[in-house]
Amino acid sequence: MHINSPKDFAKLHHRIIAYLVDSLLSFLLIVTITQTLIFVPLRETIPGAGQWFNSGWKTELYTLTTISLPIWFYFGIMEASSWRATIGKRLLKLQTLSQPTRQPITPAQAALRTIIKMLPWELAHLTNNLPVPMWYDPDPGFRIGFAIVPILAAAYLILILTTKNKQSLHDLVARTVVVRRD
Repeated sequence: MHINSPKDFAKLHHRIIAYLVDSLLSFLLIVTITQTLIFVPLRETIPGAGQWFNSGWKTELYTLTTISLPIWFYFGIMEASSWRATIGKRLLKLQTLSQPTRQPITPAQAALRTIIKMLPWELAHLTNNLPVPMWYDPDPGFRIGFAIVPILAAAYLILILTTKNKQSLHDLVARTVVVRRD
C-alpha cells in the first residue's frame, strides 16, 4: 500500500470507534462466554475456590489468564492476520501496517503493539487487585494506579493527534501505522 498524504492515516475518532467495537465484542464473546460457560463452572468445582479470590496475586493471575490474555490474543492475532485489522478496524476500513514498508505487521510487532496498547487496561487490573482486591479491602483508600491510567490513556490519544503519521505510543514502539484501507 502506498501512503501519500496525512489523509491516508486513520483519524482519531475512527480508531476510538474501532477500539470500542473491539472492546464490546471482546467483552461479550471472550469475557461473558468464557466466564459463564467455562471458568465460573470450573471454579465452582474446586473446593475453597471462593477463598482463592481473597488473595490479590491469585485474583490478578485469574484476571490475567481468563480475561486479559484472551483479549491480547484477539488483538495480536487479528492485526497480524491477512485482514491486518481487528473486527472493529475492518468495519471502519482501517488496517495496521508496518512502518516504513507499509507491509503487513509481523506477529512480533503485533504482540509488542498489543502489550503496550493494553498497558492502561492491565494497570487498572493490577491497581484493583493488588495488594488486596478492592472488594475485600476494608479501607482501600487512594490507589495511585487509578490516577495513572487516565493520564496514560490521554497520552496515547494526544500522540495520535500530534504525531506526523497519527501514531500512538504502541505504534511508535512497534513501528506500525494505522491507515485507511482502499
